[in-house]
Amino acid sequence: PVNGIVKQAYIPEGAAIIHNNYGTAPGIIIERDGKTVILLPGPPRELEPLFMEQVAPYLEAKSDSVMRSKVIRLFGLGEATVAERVKDLMESANPTLAPYAKDSEVTLRITAKAKDAQEAEGMIEELYRRVEKRVGEYIYGFGEEEMKTVVCRMLTKRGMTVAAAESCTAGMFTAMIADNPGASAVLREGVVTYSNEAKEKYLGVSHDTLAQFGAVSPQTAREMAEGIRRASGADVGVGITGIAGPDGGTAEKPVGLVYVGVAHRDGVSVRELNLIGTRQKIRYAAVLNALNEVRKILQKPLD
Repeated sequence: PVNGIVKQAYIPEGAAIIHNNYGTAPGIIIERDGKTVILLPGPPRELEPLFMEQVAPYLEAKSDSVMRSKVIRLFGLGEATVAERVKDLMESANPTLAPYAKDSEVTLRITAKAKDAQEAEGMIEELYRRVEKRVGEYIYGFGEEEMKTVVCRMLTKRGMTVAAAESCTAGMFTAMIADNPGASAVLREGVVTYSNEAKEKYLGVSHDTLAQFGAVSPQTAREMAEGIRRASGADVGVGITGIAGPDGGTAEKPVGLVYVGVAHRDGVSVRELNLIGTRQKIRYAAVLNALNEVRKILQKPLD
């Protein structure tokens, strides 16, 4: 019997080999009777670089035109609202504009076909400027970059630090910042203060505030943000408190109610969120909203 390694070396007569620097299985290009068949290894860590480095240039060389795309990432508007705002722009045949929704955010993809890359990119930029006029304040990034990466980069660029006090999200905000290389330069600390006692002990949240307004309240979120900023010495303090469910909600404070407080040198802002979904989705959406609130503050000019 022929083992798998030997089988990988079998190439059809007349086929072109795509050399694989990421694994042992080569890619193969077969051209016959006006048809082209391209075979690639399956693991993404091999398939993706082989396609981008060798297959894409091969296909572009055989075409009289090129295609280029730009992905725009937005946060703070639903897919239906975004689509309504750019509805007329989506009628364009070239370049095209298409919306996609994923994980509490929306992306828009502009794709252009032209005789060369320069012309395609020019077409994309022209349409992008029109999109920017409609939804520019909600655009936070491009391509594959995530909100956590954008916020960490902005903090680094400004030489600023952040600290977080989390209740319902239980450290998820802090973990997302820590996911980024270089996070140690911008992340001061994070504390999980689930209980009222912890909020008082570590953040200095007033006992009277908790007794009068409750742990899930704008007043508590404000004091959490102020408390962690004061205790850590960070430039920005974030406080997150809410009801992630599936239990614990009431008519006055339903599951999905979350308050995000952000304290900075100019004061404190508090955002009320009414989120839906599973416990995990609510927690994740709360963190994205908290990151976005920090991003908006970092966009303001430093006087």
